[in-house]
Amino acid sequence: MTADVALRFHGRMTHARRLSLLVLFPSFALLACEQAAIRSDPSAGSATPTATGAATTKAADPAKPAMTATAAMTATAVSTGAAATAGAATGYPLTAIKTVADSCASPAVIMATSPKSATTTDRPGWQWTRQAMLANQQFKVVDGDPTASMQVKFSVYDNGTYYALVATCKDGLTCNQLAAMYKAIVRSSAPQVLCGTVPGMTGSPQSVPMMAAGDARASLPEKSDTIGLCARLSACLIATDQSTPGNPGLECQKAPHTFKTSCATRFPCSEVLSCAGTK
Repeated sequence: MTADVALRFHGRMTHARRLSLLVLFPSFALLACEQAAIRSDPSAGSATPTATGAATTKAADPAKPAMTATAAMTATAVSTGAAATAGAATGYPLTAIKTVADSCASPAVIMATSPKSATTTDRPGWQWTRQAMLANQQFKVVDGDPTASMQVKFSVYDNGTYYALVATCKDGLTCNQLAAMYKAIVRSSAPQVLCGTVPGMTGSPQSVPMMAAGDARASLPEKSDTIGLCARLSACLIATDQSTPGNPGLECQKAPHTFKTSCATRFPCSEVLSCAGTK
C-alpha cells in the first residue's frame, strides 16, 4: 500500500487500541469498587449459616452494564411510563435461587446478615429489605405467624457475632417468590430458602416491624438516610423494569450525588421514576 494509506491504517489501529483500553479499564474499576461496597455494607449481602453458627457472606458477581444505572433510570422513567403506572412486576425468575417444595409447611428465607460492631450497639436498619418490600406490595408483611399465601413475617436472630434477618411464610411457594424478588431487587444479595429448622441460629428470634404502622408512606426513607434513599430508587427501578442493567443500588451508594435521591421520598414507584426522569 502507499505510505499515505499505511499511515491512515496505522492511525485507525492505534485509535482502536485506545478504545479497547477505555472499554476495559472502567469494567475493572467498577468491579473493584462494587466488591468494596459489598464488604462495607452488610445489609447489601446475605449469609449461609454453618453448623457452628458462623456466617459466610456471599455476593453475586457484579453485572457489566451496557449503560449506567443513572442513564437506565432516566430511560425507564421516560420510555416505560405505562409500566411504572401499573406498578411492580408480580413475577420474578426462580432460576437465580435454590427453591424448596411449594408445599413446604415450614419454609423460611435467610434474607441478610449484619456483623456486630464493637463501637456501636445500634441494630441494623435492614433498609434494603424494607424498600424491596415497599416496592413489591404483592407481599403482605404481618406481625404474627403467616396464615395465608403471600404473607411474610420477619424476625432477627442474635447469633453472638452477627445478626441474621429471617423471613417465614405460610408455604414454600411464597418463600420461593420472596427470595426470587429479593435477589432481583438487591443484586448483591444471596437469599437462602429453607424448609424446616433454620440451621446455625441461636437464641430466640425477635420480631422485626419491617414496615411502619399505618400508611405505606410511613416506610419511605428519611431525607438523611442515604442507604434507604438509594435502596428505594433501586427497588422502584428494578421492580418496574427487571431488565435494568448494572447494580443501581450500589452505584447510588458510591456516588449518591449523581442520582436524584430526593425522588426516593415519593410514593408510589411510578412517582419516583417520573421524578427521576424529569430534566
